Amino acid sequence: MTDSDSPKDSTSAAARGEPLDAGGMNRLVSRNIFSSVGAKLLYLATRFFLPPIILAYISLEEYGIWAMCFILIGYLGMSAFGVSNVYIRYVAQYHAQGEEHRIGDLLSTGVTLVSLIGVVALGLLWIGLPTLIEALSVSPELQTTAFVLIFGSAAIFVLELSWGAFAYVLTGLQRIVQQNQVWVGTFLLETLLVVVFLLAGFGVYGLLYAFAIRYLISISVNVLLCFRNLPGLRLSLRRFNRADLALFYRYGGIVQLSGFLGMFLRSIEKLIAGLFINVQATGLFDVAQKFPVMATSIPSSMNAVLLPATSYMHTQERRGELLALYLKGARYINLVTGFMMGFMAAFAAPLIVAWLGPNPEFALAPLILACFTLPFQLNVLTGPASNIYRGMGIPARELIYPLSQLALVIILVGIGFLMFGIDVVVITVAVALAMILSALIYMIYTNRFLALGQYRFMRDALLPGLWPYLTGFALYLLARPWVESVGDDRWGSVLLVLVAGITYCTLQAGFLWLVQLDAGEKDFVAGKLRGLVGRLSGTRRQRKRGHPNEH
Repeated sequence: MTDSDSPKDSTSAAARGEPLDAGGMNRLVSRNIFSSVGAKLLYLATRFFLPPIILAYISLEEYGIWAMCFILIGYLGMSAFGVSNVYIRYVAQYHAQGEEHRIGDLLSTGVTLVSLIGVVALGLLWIGLPTLIEALSVSPELQTTAFVLIFGSAAIFVLELSWGAFAYVLTGLQRIVQQNQVWVGTFLLETLLVVVFLLAGFGVYGLLYAFAIRYLISISVNVLLCFRNLPGLRLSLRRFNRADLALFYRYGGIVQLSGFLGMFLRSIEKLIAGLFINVQATGLFDVAQKFPVMATSIPSSMNAVLLPATSYMHTQERRGELLALYLKGARYINLVTGFMMGFMAAFAAPLIVAWLGPNPEFALAPLILACFTLPFQLNVLTGPASNIYRGMGIPARELIYPLSQLALVIILVGIGFLMFGIDVVVITVAVALAMILSALIYMIYTNRFLALGQYRFMRDALLPGLWPYLTGFALYLLARPWVESVGDDRWGSVLLVLVAGITYCTLQAGFLWLVQLDAGEKDFVAGKLRGLVGRLSGTRRQRKRGHPNEH
């Protein structure tokens, strides 16, 4: 392989600010995607094992309070969501134009703006939090704990929102591999600290301490990496300027509104359950949705890679490549997500029993899990469309998705409550249906805007991700006698999930290879596998040469 063929060329060229041709861009996007997916898979593995460990040391109500913390700080995060997208888009644009000196002004303005917003938000939270805790029906003995957890996690998050800007700069520079290395190291540390603090008897406060340590370290490392990648980077209050501020309230404001609505809608079933039923119902939704939420974090990492690439292509007026990236991105995201969701939907009951045991408190968890697999899949499939609008500088067009979903949730939940009463099942079905319908509306709207045929999108991107459900439910029908015989036996369910999971993966992977992938995609996958095997073989040979005495 010559130097010009090296996969490092695209990264080094990007770092030098040199324009990337189509091949270089494809290699860089591919490298960033594989890095992001690998990091998400590792994150998924750690988050799979944490809830059962945590629930062994704290009550479901305490877990529900901790889940509520992240709903509330998620809303707090929306106060800077548009800011993060401004960083990514305009850092990518300045990078494509060779104007890296403008990044310092952008950062100085953004960090100052978000810090001020964060202080105001914390002040309002301090005043309103006691009332909110009362509204959530938290037990009197846990109200002080709830205040400390919610306000403490919010304060940490405000710090991360302001100084976490450096991570978004790395994304805009398409230095996503470096960013992922920091993320992996810090969430692994957090996972270890959670276990240590629980064993040490810190209880639910141990989760807060681990959360704080993780973000303090990640912020520090990302700051150092930004200054290393941009040696001329300078920040100061004097570099705060109105021109950059306009980017935040024009472009960023629209993205922020969309993001706020999206965050609200991603947790709306938990909020409805908490306000109309109790905080335990919020915890039930959080636990039941853990599998689809973690699964969609993998393709979501692919979406994160698309925004800087889209901005870069749009800046250089490469519309054909932009449209191809949209269609391919949607196709691959849906293939990956559907592969995981098909099994979860079919085997929801044994999955929950294997994971949490036969606890009566989680009796409705399998139904919630099964109902939200397709909605979460279609939700993540809308990501390429949103990144197209943001990359092209027209984020207002993405508002059709959250606004249509909000209207459908209000209508369907209201009808459900009137007809069947206030119930967890009613909330589940109504919100899931609203998510499906609004996602389909949004994708049809985007395809029309891009002049992409609806049939072509359905054939190439939408339907390929739905076939795994047929595989999953066909396998479930074959295994149903075994499922019924296992019942609430946890270890029997573990064995069932393992055997069924291996069988499902084998069948679906075979179907994917033989029927769904085209010749070019097969060559690409085969090349990646050969490269992986080659690197592993090379590593083993180096170890053998380095340890001759082993022979």
